[in-house]
Amino acid sequence: MQVGNTTRQWGAVQQAFHWTIAVLVVAQLIVGFWFGSVERTDPIRGTLFGIHTSLGVSLLVLMLARLGWRAKHPVPLLPDTLSPFQKRLAHATHWLFYILVIGMPAGAYLAVNAHGHTVPFFGLELPILIGKSETASDIIMTTHVAGAFILSALVVVHAIAALRHEFVLKDNTLRRMTPLSSRPEH
Repeated sequence: MQVGNTTRQWGAVQQAFHWTIAVLVVAQLIVGFWFGSVERTDPIRGTLFGIHTSLGVSLLVLMLARLGWRAKHPVPLLPDTLSPFQKRLAHATHWLFYILVIGMPAGAYLAVNAHGHTVPFFGLELPILIGKSETASDIIMTTHVAGAFILSALVVVHAIAALRHEFVLKDNTLRRMTPLSSRPEH
């Protein structure tokens, strides 16, 4: 398998970014919704908060690295099984993923700071970047929670679309993002 992308296949680096980020996003959504459902007095809440912020900062760093890699390597062409509208929709969906998975942890970092706290990252405390503002914290966190619901729906739609490509259209789209690219394209 090649390291970089080609016009037909995502390379090993982009695939590693994709699948690592996919697992972290699903874990993050699970931990985030669990954290949101726990009473403020429950001792598990602090542990979940630390996990959630650590995963969020990790996702932010990985997504910025992925975006940088993508900017320097060709993006495989979309298959001819898609109409021009579907291709535009696919591009818009992918950019919405980038916006959400970069914007949500960046915003949450600032919201935690605006609430007057440092951001825990695997036992370390990251620096405070902005001053305290309960109003800013509340606005950002409301947006963060809305983003979590949008991201959850987007993950489900993305997975269904990938499975449709693999099992209905059989156009190799899913295999282009996996090491299993042996099936010839139609």
